[in-house]
Amino acid sequence: MQELTTSPSSPTLIKPINKGVVHKICAGQVILDLSSAVKEFVENSLDAGATSIEISLRDYGEESFQVVDNGCGISPNNFKVLALRHHTSKLEEFHDLQSLTTFVFRGEALSSLCSLGNLTIETRTKNEAVATLLTFDRSGLLIKEEKTARKIGTTVTVKKLFANLPVRSKEFHRNIRKEYGKLVSLLNAYALVAKGVRMVCSNTTGKNTKSVVLKTQGSGSLKDNIITVFGMDTFSCLEPISLCILGGCKLDGFLSKSGHGSGRYMSDRQFFFVNGRPVDMPKVGKIVNEVFNLSQPIRKLMLNAENTVLNIITIIDVKKFDTEFRRHISLRLSFGRSWFYSAYLDFCPHT
Repeated sequence: MQELTTSPSSPTLIKPINKGVVHKICAGQVILDLSSAVKEFVENSLDAGATSIEISLRDYGEESFQVVDNGCGISPNNFKVLALRHHTSKLEEFHDLQSLTTFVFRGEALSSLCSLGNLTIETRTKNEAVATLLTFDRSGLLIKEEKTARKIGTTVTVKKLFANLPVRSKEFHRNIRKEYGKLVSLLNAYALVAKGVRMVCSNTTGKNTKSVVLKTQGSGSLKDNIITVFGMDTFSCLEPISLCILGGCKLDGFLSKSGHGSGRYMSDRQFFFVNGRPVDMPKVGKIVNEVFNLSQPIRKLMLNAENTVLNIITIIDVKKFDTEFRRHISLRLSFGRSWFYSAYLDFCPHT
């Protein structure tokens, strides 16, 4: 049998990857799952000043998902560049990162979702008498404009997410219930921290069987948001906490009381926020649980740290905090624990 060999004297040529392939690869790195897709739209709505955000899913998001808001809408001047990669109104120079106050800024999400699904946008500003329905192709180019009726705001719809990526689509279908649960948890986090914003999430399955899984009233109070999302029984088990840490940053939130039955063995109701953005901080969560190591773990911890330095950390990678920052959190929480629970024990009657 003849053995196939590659001659070292004939190396293969290095050639540029097709732009369409590059776009598809990069899009899959920006939009990882259902949660990351919907999150981009929710944050766009918050940046647009919306006071009402409705998220509608069909078949748990596998068939389609839609985000409707009453924000300021999108100007017709931006229609053609709206879904082009790295086009944004939030950022011009690198040093602008130091003063960003918006959730989104990179200009990648809409372009990526054009590549991964079928994207349409319906929008209207206060300067337009009617709304416009925009349709985009896979590369983010605007291919169709139609006049339509709607109030001021924006509706974004994505159908068949990951349909053009066979392996990803198969995994998405197989894990759709898990993806859906992860999304609802994320929306709960936004519902807690978004003061003055009414949020509703619904899912429609089968023959138009619709179920509402989240509904808030747009209260300006964090307390009211907690009660709306998790109920009065949960809130009655919490106490507020406020600490100052590194660089003048402030941590505000709620901790479980120390009494029996106030804690929760699972971490599904632990929430962390940086500058109003829900973030995943497992190492900080571990520190918090170790510092407050009682017979019942913490039921819910919500920390809100507002500082320009933290804002930059959030922008670079919202999941990473440096070791020094975690050390400061540990020290301050240790101090806070002594104060928090000594105050609680002094308040409770002794038997």
